[in-house]
Amino acid sequence: MIYLSEINDEYFTIGEISFNEEMESVFSDKEILWEDVKSIQFSKSKDDVNIQLNNGEHFHLPSDTSGLISLFKNMPASVANSDKEYIEQIYAELSSCNVCGNIAVWQQQCNVCHSDQNDVKDNNPAVELENIKEEQLQLFATYEENEAIDWEFHLDPHFKRDPNWKLLVTEEEIMAFSRENTWDEEL
Repeated sequence: MIYLSEINDEYFTIGEISFNEEMESVFSDKEILWEDVKSIQFSKSKDDVNIQLNNGEHFHLPSDTSGLISLFKNMPASVANSDKEYIEQIYAELSSCNVCGNIAVWQQQCNVCHSDQNDVKDNNPAVELENIKEEQLQLFATYEENEAIDWEFHLDPHFKRDPNWKLLVTEEEIMAFSRENTWDEEL
């Protein structure tokens, strides 16, 4: 699985998760400075995005890569791109994330908290509500007993918050979830 992370005004990271022979996750990340990027273009089919670096190196990312819309929102004007009209169409199609509340969902992927909206949706409203709560517990979980909950880490200045979004879990529920699931895990 390929993903984008640490997208800011100076650089972004292209990462890939694979599995070794023991079926353990292996992460491979490459930090790319914006000044090294020549162009970012959608393919003709719009199924993938091609990133061309000044040194001739290039990357192909599926169009549903997590973080792709954030990449375009942070892309400096110095990077060649002929997809401005298509990108504006994407921005107009963004919908609200059921998990973090940012209007940042495209192709069922949230470009802020990276949740897959298909994982939370269900025909049964009660099940869907429980799925959203589970995702929110994971989103806000702490990793140490004395760590405070970071209520704002998932806010992104490039996306607006849906004013109708509601946090469905309490601080007590987050701390209980953290105690049971993340405090003793090694990162």
